[in-house]
Amino acid sequence: MEDASITSLKADFIRTQVRQLDTLLEPSKRWRELLPAPADEGQLSDKTIADLVTKANDKIRQHNRLIFSTQSQRHVAEQIESLHWNLVSGDLERAEADTVVILRDAELTDAQVIRSLPQEYDDLYVHPDHEMQEGEAERYTLLRERLLESCQKRDALKRKLARYQELKRLLEPLNEPQENGQPNLVTRDGELSQQLDRMRVLMARVMGRINGMSDSGVGGKTLQENAPAPLTDQQKLARVMGLG
Repeated sequence: MEDASITSLKADFIRTQVRQLDTLLEPSKRWRELLPAPADEGQLSDKTIADLVTKANDKIRQHNRLIFSTQSQRHVAEQIESLHWNLVSGDLERAEADTVVILRDAELTDAQVIRSLPQEYDDLYVHPDHEMQEGEAERYTLLRERLLESCQKRDALKRKLARYQELKRLLEPLNEPQENGQPNLVTRDGELSQQLDRMRVLMARVMGRINGMSDSGVGGKTLQENAPAPLTDQQKLARVMGLG
């Protein structure tokens, strides 16, 4: 059955329908109930009805043999197959003429696919015999330009989003300044403030020592002349800090 042709399939179908037409007619069992009230004259007998039905069946069989012969059935089936292939062939030819260079499942939201669209409408169709409909070229050009414009806007938005995401990443430590930031920069009494206070005290001591050393050189003697011996770096630092 898998190798059956369209002609054989349609011939089997027609044969089945003709067999149904050959089914013998039978009068209804209730035909008398459907008749008007019986009269003394003109009443149909069962034999008369049976003869009429038999003649009708004979006429039907003769008609079917004459009109629906095996040859006629085969001819009709062949015509059906011929019409089918003509339609299929026409569809294939039209489909071939309408074949475009873009794949049917191409993703037209993809930037690469959009940029690969032919610039000219004539380059869109593979077959040179394609029949262009009125306004198709203008519509294609307009839609292609819209796609390209939308693609460029989307790319610009993607770049902007990437910059914002990078800025957000750089600013994330400031969300928790006490933990992620430098405490001496965000608190009034932080470590930097304490170091500055120590530096002020140290500078005051240094300036006082320097002034004292300058005053000790009054009377024509320099500090270098009064110094009994050079001091080491450790001694100098201890003296400045007031520890020596």
